[in-house]
Amino acid sequence: MKLSEMLNGGSVSIVRDAEVFGLAPLSLGREGSLHYYSDIRFAHQLASLTGPRSILTTPEFRDAIPEVYGLAVCDNPREAFLRAYLAQGQTFELREPFASRISPTAKIHPRAYVSETSVVIGDDVVVGANAVIHERVEIEDGVRIGAGAVIGGDGFEVGTIDGRQITLPHHGRVIIRREAVIQSNTCVDWGMYGCDTEIGANTVIDNLVQVAHNVRIGEGCQITACCLLAGSTTIGDGARIGPNATISNGLRIGRHARVTLGAVVTRDVPDGGHVTGNFAVSHERFVEQLRQSR
Repeated sequence: MKLSEMLNGGSVSIVRDAEVFGLAPLSLGREGSLHYYSDIRFAHQLASLTGPRSILTTPEFRDAIPEVYGLAVCDNPREAFLRAYLAQGQTFELREPFASRISPTAKIHPRAYVSETSVVIGDDVVVGANAVIHERVEIEDGVRIGAGAVIGGDGFEVGTIDGRQITLPHHGRVIIRREAVIQSNTCVDWGMYGCDTEIGANTVIDNLVQVAHNVRIGEGCQITACCLLAGSTTIGDGARIGPNATISNGLRIGRHARVTLGAVVTRDVPDGGHVTGNFAVSHERFVEQLRQSR
């Protein structure tokens, strides 16, 4: 689809037309996407982009957009982007539906709900009472889903159009790899912007955990009770996230990293790192600061 077709109408001016193959924020950086840029704080994300794409921006920033990119200009790029996503997002992202496929060896509680459309459930999967498995969910062999868990569904992506708050639909999937465990009353949101939410093989997620859109959790991780994993965060293989920790959006928690209970993480954690506190710092630094304060 041409940029001019997607943004037809309204007060958007097309400066350089281009083919568009999806919509996404700058942070996802997928080639062929339409992004919006209206805040200099995100100039580093704009500078990191490569390959063909289109940018929706303000007159103030139009000269900052490389000439190789498609370009559209308006006074409120964020709102124009939201309108375009509501109109066209499913065209790019929504897969063709199919009748759900459930292995005969799966054990699904009679009070659980499984969508009749676009669900795949593998061998020896167990789904507990009152769990909800929405469409566009793939569950591999040996997975266990606890009572009251909700797998799939819209996450928290909120914008404003004409002064009113709107929530954006999520068109991606949830993929749960083999022998993962998701315990009671945990929510795992669909992906969006052309991405999926994925839980790695043999990972264990405790009760009351929120796994937001586009989160990717590696293999063999432990995510303990009441954690929040905000959107587009990546958790490396073997990482351990302590109870009631909050991981901000778009971060990378490295392989075999540890996040202590109650930590509020706002920066990437390296492979093998260990962070503690609010806001989280290295565990050694936190302990030293605590020692000095006493």
